[in-house]
Amino acid sequence: MSKAHKLAYAAGFFDGEGYVTVQIRGGQYKGHYIRIGVNHVHPIPLYEMQRLFGGTVRKQNPAKVKGNRKQRHEWSISCNKAAAALSQMLPYMLYKNKVSELALSIQSTMGTTIKVSDEIVAYRQSLKEEIQRINALD
Repeated sequence: MSKAHKLAYAAGFFDGEGYVTVQIRGGQYKGHYIRIGVNHVHPIPLYEMQRLFGGTVRKQNPAKVKGNRKQRHEWSISCNKAAAALSQMLPYMLYKNKVSELALSIQSTMGTTIKVSDEIVAYRQSLKEEIQRINALD
């Protein structure tokens, strides 16, 4: 399978099953960061996402599986690697393209310094809120 076919598959899988979120880091390096991922029962497509983009695949804690639900797995990736994955999948997306573009806008404000201006922080926060608003429509 060609790289383009793999990216198209990944984008379709991510479009239907994935998430884009902005988290706020505490501690010494406070600030916003983007995180993307997919939660799924079957790990095989998640390992394919990991092969394509990096990141981590984790198995859900069995104690958290309730009722007749199946144990889930999660692939996730953040920051620059998440932005690189979104950039590669974006041309093939049909649904999560808007939140992906917003997340890429946040990541484009990241630099090499720890301190950022209040304007950048406010801009990132406004993009985070817009992503949350769009995600709430699902």
